[in-house]
Amino acid sequence: MARLSGLAALLLPCAVLLVAPLLVLGDSDVGFRCSTTNDRLDSASHKFISDCGETTFCTGVNGTCQARQCRRDEFPFGFANFTALPALCGNGTYCPDEGSGCAPLLAVGSACQMDRDDQCSPPPNWQALASNQNFNGSLCLKSLCTYANATLGQSCIIDNVTYIDAGPNGQQFSNVVTRHNCQTPLFFCDAAFNACVPTKTLGTSCSSDLECQSFNCGHKGECAEPPETPARVEAWQIVLTGLSVVAAMIATIVMLTFVHKRLRLQRYREIREYYEEQMGLRRSLAALHAAAADRYVDEKHYHD
Repeated sequence: MARLSGLAALLLPCAVLLVAPLLVLGDSDVGFRCSTTNDRLDSASHKFISDCGETTFCTGVNGTCQARQCRRDEFPFGFANFTALPALCGNGTYCPDEGSGCAPLLAVGSACQMDRDDQCSPPPNWQALASNQNFNGSLCLKSLCTYANATLGQSCIIDNVTYIDAGPNGQQFSNVVTRHNCQTPLFFCDAAFNACVPTKTLGTSCSSDLECQSFNCGHKGECAEPPETPARVEAWQIVLTGLSVVAAMIATIVMLTFVHKRLRLQRYREIREYYEEQMGLRRSLAALHAAAADRYVDEKHYHD
């Protein structure tokens, strides 16, 4: 017991030394001088960047870096283990990119941060407009809050954002994300007419995902089921599979029956051969015994 206590006493300082850097890593730039005029988006990834780190925000033009007051993700980037996380914002509020604190949702037409649909307040009929291409029927297009309520033939807003990423050999790859304010998935914004037109059904030729009701333009240039769609099993496949299982069971039973009969016949032959061998041995012993008895009788008469 004393040895265990001594080992714990030796390991405790080591554990403290390992955990202590993790506890202070998230707030290492707290108090540093900063300016919100340097807040910007990365030209390639459009990620928010400031003079402060991932866990702090700048308080003003001539401000200092302070610990973030809120977060938008369940597991935010940049926070070390054992670090206390800022709170998530409740209903009716949002957390800005800089994490300066929860703010009320923005009305339609208000300025919003890039692709932050969750900063905009929903429309009255948000249940009918909500889809996986907006946030409760609201959108942040070209840094302005709008509703995804444009219908057939109405003019629409198109927002194209290009993301650039470097491959393993340094070659850059670009990906253009196009968003619009037409009611999805019923319509999409046709750039040629700048108006909402009906989305295309499965199997129809397409050039981008937004043209399809399934929001998935396959590699063949046709609207296809989205990758997360569960596989559909046809009735004939179920029947064929059932018949195959029954046929396999019957074949197995028949095969086992034939094998059992063959083994039983082989066993029967072994028992019969053993029986015949024993009967032959018994007859031989009986004949030997009779011959010995006859010889004994003959010798007895001879001596008499």
